[in-house]
Amino acid sequence: MKDLILLELDSYLQYFKDEKRRQEVLSNYLKGHNDKEIRDWNNFDGHVVASGFLYAKKEKKFLCLYHKDLKMYLYPGGHIEEIDKTVLEAAKREVYEETGIEHLEPFIFSNKVLPIDIDTHIIPCNERLNLPSHYHFDFRYLFFIEKIEEINIDREEHESYKWIDINELQKDKNFGVVAVKLRDLIEEE
Repeated sequence: MKDLILLELDSYLQYFKDEKRRQEVLSNYLKGHNDKEIRDWNNFDGHVVASGFLYAKKEKKFLCLYHKDLKMYLYPGGHIEEIDKTVLEAAKREVYEETGIEHLEPFIFSNKVLPIDIDTHIIPCNERLNLPSHYHFDFRYLFFIEKIEEINIDREEHESYKWIDINELQKDKNFGVVAVKLRDLIEEE
């Protein structure tokens, strides 16, 4: 998986050339960790995760899930598992597990599916799961569905959900730089 992640990062940086400095922490992390360590939940240097922004084209809204432990609205996503052959596959699996939606149309950059963003952020200490704070290197994809569908959220991890438009998404400080990218990408669509 590490080799695939390095290739994905390289392809991403070919498209988002101005993000080389932003991705240095991830690049250095990947150089210093092996294949098993980058997926290991117990590697508290951090680990690579995969996620997906889900956009309903008809209503022009994004799905946000309220995360019980983090106490905030987020997009579906989670850890890469051994069964995942690619980061994209992990993102699709996570979206399905957390929403029940399986027919996803990925956003395509010039005939290639890439993450729309790769974010490095700290996950705070989780007392419920007894986990110390650690880094997540989050490969974020954009997935389309035709219209809002019934959601079957994972009640162990999420409390509720809502569909929001891009303006509301941009007002949420937790989304930062990715909200601008999402706005630009859905305007292209």
